[in-house]
Amino acid sequence: MKKLILLLMLCCMCTGCTIKEEKEVVYDKSEEAVEEAAVPEDDMTEEETKEEQGIEGTKIMPLPATIDMNDLNNCTLSVSFEKGDAYVDDTGAMQLDVTVYTYDLYDMVDISNLKEGDIIVIGGKEVLVDTMETLESGLLFINGGMENGGYDLWHNDSGVYFEHGYNDAKSYYPIGKATIRVSADFEFADSSDLDKGEVIYYPGDFLTDTTEIVYDFTPNNTSIVVEEGQIVRMIRVYIP
Repeated sequence: MKKLILLLMLCCMCTGCTIKEEKEVVYDKSEEAVEEAAVPEDDMTEEETKEEQGIEGTKIMPLPATIDMNDLNNCTLSVSFEKGDAYVDDTGAMQLDVTVYTYDLYDMVDISNLKEGDIIVIGGKEVLVDTMETLESGLLFINGGMENGGYDLWHNDSGVYFEHGYNDAKSYYPIGKATIRVSADFEFADSSDLDKGEVIYYPGDFLTDTTEIVYDFTPNNTSIVVEEGQIVRMIRVYIP
């Protein structure tokens, strides 16, 4: 009888252990939910982000820049420089240090297909097109136009569009600096002063303090013509 009682007690103890172990391994799905919710928003793809924000449409990029800073042999450049940037080097040749500029151009077909909801890159900034208005002249107002915090796009004779500023100014941005030799036949045609009309200057006029040259050379008013690696002509126009 004692052996039977002892055997029954051992069975009860084993059964209790089994129940306890089963309770400890119960699977809790809440941990998986926490991990899933903790996925950072930055891990979303670009398309998922657009979908989340309700953005649909295409992205319009400027045309590739045509100026090669490593090859300025035969071209016309919009530049700026200051007094002292023109000098004679150790070989006796006159040099001019300039900052070279360009501005964004847009394909006519891309602009004609532009619609609300698209993105256009202007000055390196992605702009979501909320509203558009095109005048009979071809001037395009994006997001209310420049006067309302938006952008104006205009086109040149070939139909290529660009950002249009006040007083017909273009939105130039610098792309690099260059030192370019000045040709002995160099001429500077200055029409920046309406009262004086066009005045012609020559290389030596940049090297003396007695000259009447006014140093206000900006990409919107100044361009140089480079031939065979030398500046042969400079033009400065009147800007209101």
